[in-house]
Amino acid sequence: MFEINHIVRHKLFMKKTLFVGLDAACWKYLNPLLEDGRLPTITKLMETGSWGVLESTLPAQTPTAWSSIITGKNPGKHGIFDFLLRIPGSQQFVPANAELRLGTPFWKLLNDQGYRVGLVNIPYTCPIEPFDGFAVCGFGKPDSIEGVVYPENENSWMGEHFKDFKPVVNPKLLRTGTPEEIYKAEREHQAMFISIALELSKRNKIDVLAINLLFPDHANHKMPKMEDVEQAICESDTDLDRLIQGYEPDNVMLFSDHGSRRVKGDFLLHAWLRDRGLCVQLPRTPSEQQGAVNWVLKRLMEKKGWSGIPEKIARNLAKGVLLGMPYNNSSRFWRYFERQVPYAYEHVFFSGEIDMTRSPFYLGSSYAGLLYFNDNGHNIGDFFALGNSNRLSEIIEQLSEISDPETGERIFSGVFKSESLYSGSAVTLAPDLVLDFYDSPWNILGTFRRGYVGESVHGRYYSENYNDYGHHSRKGIYVFSGQDFKTGSSGNKGHVMDIPATLLQIYGIPVPEDYDGILLREVIDPEFIQHHPLQTQPGDEVDDQSRFDDYLREEPKKMLEHLKALGYLD
Repeated sequence: MFEINHIVRHKLFMKKTLFVGLDAACWKYLNPLLEDGRLPTITKLMETGSWGVLESTLPAQTPTAWSSIITGKNPGKHGIFDFLLRIPGSQQFVPANAELRLGTPFWKLLNDQGYRVGLVNIPYTCPIEPFDGFAVCGFGKPDSIEGVVYPENENSWMGEHFKDFKPVVNPKLLRTGTPEEIYKAEREHQAMFISIALELSKRNKIDVLAINLLFPDHANHKMPKMEDVEQAICESDTDLDRLIQGYEPDNVMLFSDHGSRRVKGDFLLHAWLRDRGLCVQLPRTPSEQQGAVNWVLKRLMEKKGWSGIPEKIARNLAKGVLLGMPYNNSSRFWRYFERQVPYAYEHVFFSGEIDMTRSPFYLGSSYAGLLYFNDNGHNIGDFFALGNSNRLSEIIEQLSEISDPETGERIFSGVFKSESLYSGSAVTLAPDLVLDFYDSPWNILGTFRRGYVGESVHGRYYSENYNDYGHHSRKGIYVFSGQDFKTGSSGNKGHVMDIPATLLQIYGIPVPEDYDGILLREVIDPEFIQHHPLQTQPGDEVDDQSRFDDYLREEPKKMLEHLKALGYLD
């Protein structure tokens, strides 16, 4: 059990800070609501504090950005680049979690000076390491109650007062529910987290209460109507007021891990690579092909309006005929029907698995825009051999030139080699190419997902939505208000890595020397900095990556299921 030595370690300041992530918040979404007077809580914080744009990590994914918020480091040091993490020396991936993250969390540094911390729905805090305070895990925890609450003696209290609590909204509902059902579930889930946070903060006498409000992000993903996204932000503004009134903080640090944008479909990165022989699919076995034919026929007949017993009879007859055809005739049939079911041919004849002996590249999770070199393939020839850099430069140039089929604008703001983005001991786990698509109205699909029944297909684009109407941008927000922050300072830019350094500073705690984030000096009261100048302390020791050994002993199936329900994995 974690213990604090209160003789050696003591509180320099007696104050409370509310540390709130307003997930996916961006000024593009907030400004119209602020102008209409629909966000009174955020308006008041802005009037009494400082605010600006907060840049996210690249990729602007929840586990990556929050790992930088937690550790103050770039992904090359904390090692989390995606929802999935590549196992060293292999092409195998596992879901990211707190056990695989490198770096000391900010709450441990607060603990060292006697401050108690509460963590509620902070992404990727599970499994929970012992610390002085309490934690209730949310996003990044599988849909099970086991291991959600810390310390264990709070489990009985949680069971008595919040017996229906789950760390995440039901994955099945996220996959199959209506927008109205999903909205209601997410709204109630966030309200429950706030009740838990306020009650446990009182029970544990918390100095820093950290909570993440996920509702705006999930609304942006799942709500087809922008007015529902706006309403989710407004209700979160009300929730923020509830937190402030219930916790009564001296300081409020409000920020987002990334911003938001609406999207009109997918650019099929995997198909683009496949067209150029850079990512090769394995052929389906006969039994797999039967299931694939059945799936495509079902989608085709649904599109024609067939249903019930007539549809089932027709589908079984057609399936028998098609499976008995010679390959040449069958392939022509599926090529013809690709106008009705896009990529029907590829889906029938090829699996979603990659032939690692023939593929120069493989990809990360569905919407990460991350490419990995397959330098362990046996039959790839000299693609990665010394002197072949021209070929790679050509591929980067070709990716950079991909444009929106409707506007002609490029969909990638940049195509980066990892060494230009990251530094640290975990760079060996990094993707080799990182695509910045966060200013584009197109998502980047990087997995061989089953085709959609789409009305409009432009080359390698799907322009029909499929229950994912929004995605992330790199431009988030911050609003800091309270006794230690300036009033009326606006327009200053920061990075998510700067958040923990700024939090530590207002408690007079030295900032680790290996932080990549810096103090947002422009938002701090100058008198406070004058009396408490910035100090540093030694950083973390370099990790040997042995953490993978214990993690892989238990296959994290439930986490994979939840990420699939959210659309991040196939």
